[in-house]
Amino acid sequence: MYHQSEFGNLETYLLEKKYIKNNSCEQTLDVHIFTGTVEFKRHRFKSVSLFLINAFDEKTLEIMSKIFVLLCITIALGTTINFLDNETSEWFYILGIMASLVSIIISLCIQNVLEYYQDTFCRECGNKLAYEEIGEPIMKETSNLGDYTLTVTRHWKCRYCGNVDTREGPENIFTEKGKMLPVIHLKNIECKKCSLPGAVVEFKKPDVKEIGNKRITRRYYKCTLCGHEDISEDEETINRSAYACGS
Repeated sequence: MYHQSEFGNLETYLLEKKYIKNNSCEQTLDVHIFTGTVEFKRHRFKSVSLFLINAFDEKTLEIMSKIFVLLCITIALGTTINFLDNETSEWFYILGIMASLVSIIISLCIQNVLEYYQDTFCRECGNKLAYEEIGEPIMKETSNLGDYTLTVTRHWKCRYCGNVDTREGPENIFTEKGKMLPVIHLKNIECKKCSLPGAVVEFKKPDVKEIGNKRITRRYYKCTLCGHEDISEDEETINRSAYACGS
């Protein structure tokens, strides 16, 4: 567990991040384990999901999603071939692109429906829309010198048979080890304990996670003179369209 002498400003860090009641950090050497509660899972297109789940089973929904993906590919290929032959107007090309985009959007919507189906289907009693989330979902982040992992644990209870199912997974949250700052960027950072500038270094690569349109970078600093360790987090908004254009 965290000890004040080893990690003097951890309490301040947790308070700044509003990790107060149900959140904590454990440190063993260079391994940090952050745990905290998160919100219940939110499903998009819930009204559409309810209609489709009541109308179809899981296998049919999977087939429907694949059909729309295949339709998107077919329309895109056919439109491109016809456009290269210079035998079609630009309007036909535009309509073809729009039709392929609509197909892939429908497929993605069905994928969200499938996720809702799988989250709420009880395999004990076989009822659809049976599971409801209970308790407090826990997010656990484990950071060491060369790796950074994140898992979310959720608890679901069937409203028909009472079965409780505990599931743990990354929930499609992107995580990676980032790059350390150049030494020149650290020269003006003062140690929060001894207040001396130029003695602070990063002692391991930062943790990076992307949740929604937010990229959160957590950095680990250490003073080479007094040994004081510090954690900081920076949050930035991701512009997906600009990123796609840049790549």
